[in-house]
Amino acid sequence: MKRQILLFSLLVCFAGTAQGQQELSAAQYEQLKTAGQLPAHYTVDLSAPPKQVVKGQPRPGRPKGGGTSVFCNCWIEPDSSYQLAMTPNDDGSSATLNLPFQFNLYGDPHNLFYINNNGNISFNQPYGAFNANPFPDAAYVMVAPFWGDVDTRGEDGNGLNGGQVWYKITPTALYVNWVDVAYFGMLTDKHNSFQLIITDGTDPILGLDKNVSFCYKDMQWTTGTASCLGGDPCTYNGTDYSCANINNLGNGFCGYPATVGANRGNGVDFIQFGQFDHPGIDYDGPFGGPDAVSWLDDQAFTFTTAVNTQNIPPIPSSTFLCDTVRVCTGELVDITVNFFSPEQNQTTTATSSAPTITSYQETSNTSGVAATIISQFIPTVLDVGFHTITYVATDDGTPALTTTVTIVIEIFFTPTQPPIVIGDTVACPGQGVVLTASTGFDDYFWSNGYDGPSVLVGPGTYIVQATAGVCRLASDTIIVYPGITPQPVITGQLFNCDGAPAALTTTQPFATYLWSDGNTSDTAWVNSGTYSVTVTDAYGCEGGSATVNVVSANDPTATFQISPSNEVLPGTNVQFTDLSNGNGDPIVSWFWMVDTTVFSSQNTNFTFTTPGVYAVTLTVTTSNGCTDQITLYVTVIPDEIIVPNVFSPNSDGDNDYLEFTGVEYYPNTDLRVFNRWGQTVYENTSYANTWSPKDVSEGTYFYVLRREDGTEYTGHVTLLR
Repeated sequence: MKRQILLFSLLVCFAGTAQGQQELSAAQYEQLKTAGQLPAHYTVDLSAPPKQVVKGQPRPGRPKGGGTSVFCNCWIEPDSSYQLAMTPNDDGSSATLNLPFQFNLYGDPHNLFYINNNGNISFNQPYGAFNANPFPDAAYVMVAPFWGDVDTRGEDGNGLNGGQVWYKITPTALYVNWVDVAYFGMLTDKHNSFQLIITDGTDPILGLDKNVSFCYKDMQWTTGTASCLGGDPCTYNGTDYSCANINNLGNGFCGYPATVGANRGNGVDFIQFGQFDHPGIDYDGPFGGPDAVSWLDDQAFTFTTAVNTQNIPPIPSSTFLCDTVRVCTGELVDITVNFFSPEQNQTTTATSSAPTITSYQETSNTSGVAATIISQFIPTVLDVGFHTITYVATDDGTPALTTTVTIVIEIFFTPTQPPIVIGDTVACPGQGVVLTASTGFDDYFWSNGYDGPSVLVGPGTYIVQATAGVCRLASDTIIVYPGITPQPVITGQLFNCDGAPAALTTTQPFATYLWSDGNTSDTAWVNSGTYSVTVTDAYGCEGGSATVNVVSANDPTATFQISPSNEVLPGTNVQFTDLSNGNGDPIVSWFWMVDTTVFSSQNTNFTFTTPGVYAVTLTVTTSNGCTDQITLYVTVIPDEIIVPNVFSPNSDGDNDYLEFTGVEYYPNTDLRVFNRWGQTVYENTSYANTWSPKDVSEGTYFYVLRREDGTEYTGHVTLLR
C-alpha cells in the first residue's frame, strides 16, 4: 500500500472526513511511521522554532581519471549564495518557492515548486512520501535525483550528523544539494550526497537543449527503516539487510527501492535511470531489477524534459563531459563514459576514437541498457597540444537514435620524469610487500586507492600516480606475483647407529635454514630425537617441514662362512653363507661383492676358474638402516707349477729371477740348484721366486723343486748374463 505524507514547513492540515481531522505531534508521527500505522488523515505539528543550522562540509567525491588536473566534477559546492531549504526534519518540505523562469516538464510549464526532504522537487504540491514508486506514476509530478526516505534530524534530533538540504536560484537555473543526508529513523551511520540542477534550457551550466542534471558523490544508503517490507528476504554478499532482522534494522537497504528520474504525472511522459535497494555496484538498466546504490557514485546525468519521452537518444554520463581536460606528458589518463538507454528493452552500442593521441586505447567496451567505454592513455612529447576524443552511441529503438559527444584534451609538456617504483615483486602468502615511489613529488595516489610514497600491497597489478605541480604522472605498471609457501621435505638418515650422528637435509635447496636444534646450515648432523626445519626461499617466503624422528639403533655384525674352504683349485664352486647378527634389529638387506660380481640374496655361491686371490665382501643393513661390512679372501690355487728353462739375472728388470709360476700358492716348497759337477749352488726350503744370483757363472744348472705334498719337479735351466 502506498503511503503518502504531505508536510509543510509549519503545520499541515488535511481535509477532514466524516470522522473529523486528526492532528499528530512530531513524536506521534515518528512512532506511527516506525510502526507502519499512519492513519489515512493526519496533521503534523512542525511549528517548533527553527534550529540554528551550520552548513556541513560534504564528503569529497572519489576522483576518476588522471587526477586533479583532469577531474571535471559536476558537483557545485554550496557556498554563501545558497540558502537552507529546511531545518532538520523527516518527510518535510520547503515553503512554496518561485522560479524566475519557466521549467518545461514534458510540455507543462512550471515556475512554482517545492523542495522535498526526500530527494526530489515537486510542482503541484509538496510531497512527504517516503516510499518511492517506479516511474511512470500518475500520482506524482516531480524531478527526483534520489527519491528515498531522507532524515536530516541527526543523532540528537537537531541535525547532528544528519546532513542538510541547500538551494540557490539564479535567473536561469535552480540548484538543490542534498549534502551528507542520513536516513530514517535518525540513523547516521551512512550518508548520501547528490545534486539537482534545472534550467530554462539556455543556461550554460547545462548547455543548450538540456534542462536537468543529476550529480552524485558518495551514495551509501537506499532505504529508511519505515520503508522495509516485513519478512522481505534481502541478502547481499552474505549479509541479511531485511527489516525482519532486528539486529540490522534494515541497515539502510532493501524494502522499497529509491527511484531516480523525472515524472510528468500523466502516466506516459517520464524518464527513469533506475531503482536502488542494496549495496554494491551492479546495474542492469532502468527497468530491470533494483540495482546497487554505489553504482551512482560520481555519476552525472544531463538530459532534457522539454520533449516527450516516446523516443530519446542515449544519455551520456561522465565526469569528463565538461570543459577542456588538461593533462601532462607522462600522466596516466583513465576516462569512463556511459550511455544509458532511457526506453525499456533497448540496447545501446558505443564507439570511441582519438586518432591523434598516440597511446589511446579502449580497455573495456560493453553494450547494453548501459553502454560503457573505459579508455586509457599516457601522453608523450609527440602528443603535446589539443586533441579530441569522439564518442558515438546508438540505441536499437525505432528509429535508432544516436548521441555524439566529444571530450577535448589539452596535453602540456612537463620535464618531470614519472615516478619509479621499487620493491619486492613477490608477496609471500599471508604477507605483503612494500612498494615505494621515488621522491620529489607533492602527492602520491596508488591504483589500489591508497596514498603516500609507500604502500603495503599483496599480489596484483599496481601503478602510482604522483603529482608535480598541476601534473599527475604515472609510473610503469608493477606486477606483484603471489609467492608460494615453501614446503621443505626432510631427507637423509633417519636413524642414529651406534651413537654416530645422522645427516639430515632437504630434497631441494633453499636460501636459509633454521633447524629445530638451532643449526642454520643446509645439512644438520643430529643425534636421536625429533627434528624439523624452517626455510625461506629466494623470495623470502617462509615455510616449515613436518617433523621427523631420528631413532637410535645398534650396528649389525657382518660375517659369513666360506665352504669348502678359502683355498680352492680352479673350477671349484664356493658357497658363501651369511652368519651376520642384527644385534636387536632384523637384517633386511644383503649386498655381496665377489671380485667384481654383485649378489643381493642372503646367501650366494661362486665358481672360481682362474688362480688368484679374490676379495669377497658382505654388507648387511638392518630395518633401522644401520650397516656393517666384512671382507674375506678366497685363494684359487693352480693345479701345476710351471717350470722355467732360462733366466738372466743381469738386473735389467726382465727375467732376473728364477721363477716357477704357481709356486706362490704352495708354501714350504723346497728348491735346490746344482751345477754340472753336482755341487749345490742354491738351496731354500720355502722358495718364493727370489733367486737372482750375481756370483754364479753362465751355464746350465740342474734343479729339484719339491712341494710340501711330495710332488717333485726336476730339470735343467740355463743362466745367461
